[in-house]
Amino acid sequence: MTSYYNKFEIQSAMKVIVADYLKECIECEELSEDFRDLIKYNFLAKYVSFNKEQKTIEIGIEDTNTNNSHYPIIQIFTFPIERSNKWLKDSFNYQNDDLAFYGKLLNRRKYSYRDAEVVVL
Repeated sequence: MTSYYNKFEIQSAMKVIVADYLKECIECEELSEDFRDLIKYNFLAKYVSFNKEQKTIEIGIEDTNTNNSHYPIIQIFTFPIERSNKWLKDSFNYQNDDLAFYGKLLNRRKYSYRDAEVVVL
């Protein structure tokens, strides 16, 4: 199945979805799979985890500037979980490939389609 979205529709829907992800995360004290996928995509992260004690999200990003080791060097960034998270809002990109990924998240949420093609108008 193919879904068609315009840029404005995706941008406004993602604001609502992110607010829902954050609310679920605060209430359930865990990250949903879709929220994990979104953070990994936006930050090009290797891993994402939720720290229940500190109510923070930890994001592991590979440091590509160091070539001293045969093993990847992972830098860990920690962000607090709140209803309004500037760090997350600032991570969004709105190129066509990015919008197509966000459209796939919308399909998962709206229609439970995991592999539907998304066309951005």
